[in-house]
Amino acid sequence: MTTHPDDWNRLYEDEGRPGWDMNGATPLVAELLDLALPRGLRVGGEIVVPGCGYGHDAAELEARGFAVTGLDFAPLAIQGARQRYGDRVAWSLADWFTTHLGPWHAIFDHTCFVAMDPARRPAYVDACAAHLKPNGLWLAVLFHDVKGRPGPPHAITMEDMRRLAEVRFEVLHLAEAASSHPRRAGREFLLVARRRPE
Repeated sequence: MTTHPDDWNRLYEDEGRPGWDMNGATPLVAELLDLALPRGLRVGGEIVVPGCGYGHDAAELEARGFAVTGLDFAPLAIQGARQRYGDRVAWSLADWFTTHLGPWHAIFDHTCFVAMDPARRPAYVDACAAHLKPNGLWLAVLFHDVKGRPGPPHAITMEDMRRLAEVRFEVLHLAEAASSHPRRAGREFLLVARRRPE
């Protein structure tokens, strides 16, 4: 998959509602927050949602009391997020690998890591660490099964995800998701990881 925003933008132009968009926040927002709050995340903290698309997860996090930045590098994604949710969230047209926004207390990563070309995963993990405050948390929804389809989304095993994350993060939780959307049930797992000190 290309890394150029124009190609992602075309998906929004061609499909209106791209295949990954569920027309609402993932049910896993609540599950990940239940895991993260006892591990130091505080209501009112600053959370970024990279690859936010139409902003459903970002808006749900804002409704739960967080200061949220929704970030995407496809202009039509940000435009669609603003149309749906107004200015409740700080929307930003930016590239996760090069943005100078932040740092944040936490990252809520629902569809961004899994959309990356697997060759870019180590750089993506580095970017996550760079965008977090000390002891910041990376909350991620990941696929271990994409039904044999070519990505994105790209699957990764829990073991490979642990090895990848542990270079920059302390893994606090890594297990099957319990409350996935019915379309994704049995195929997702959750990561909660704390940024290691520099």
